[in-house]
Amino acid sequence: MSFEYPFQKILELKEQEKEKKEQEYQQSFEQFESMASSLYELLKQKEQMESVYQDRMSTGILIQDLQLNEKLVIQLQQQIHQIKLKTDQARNDMYQKEKEMQNASIECKKYEKVKAWKKEAYEQHVKREEEKQMDEISTRRYVFQ
Repeated sequence: MSFEYPFQKILELKEQEKEKKEQEYQQSFEQFESMASSLYELLKQKEQMESVYQDRMSTGILIQDLQLNEKLVIQLQQQIHQIKLKTDQARNDMYQKEKEMQNASIECKKYEKVKAWKKEAYEQHVKREEEKQMDEISTRRYVFQ
C-alpha cells in the first residue's frame, strides 16, 4: 500500500493556476518593459531635439524653422504624455499580476505542506505497523522455541 494524497487533484489544479499566473506576470512585465523603453526613447529624442534647438538658437535660426521645431516638440510632448499614461497602466497591471502570482504560489505551498505532513504521518504509521509485526514475530519465535 502506497501513500495517496486525497487532495492531489486540487494540488495539481493549484500548480497549474500558479504556472498560469507566473506566465501572466511575465507577459505584463514584458509589456511594462516595452512601454518603459518607448518612453525612455521618446524622452531621449526630446532631449536631443532641445539640444539641437539650443545650438541653432545660438547661431541663428529662421522663424519658420523655429515654428516647425516648436510643433515637433509639442507633438513629442503629447506622445510622451500618452506613453507615460500607458506605462503607468502597464506598471499597475504588472503589480496586480505579481500579487496574483504570489497569492497563487502561497495557495500551492499550503497544499504542498499539507501533503508533506500527511505523507510523514503515513510513513510513521507504516513504521509503527512494521514494528508491531516485528514484535509479534519475535514474540512468536520466543514462545514456540
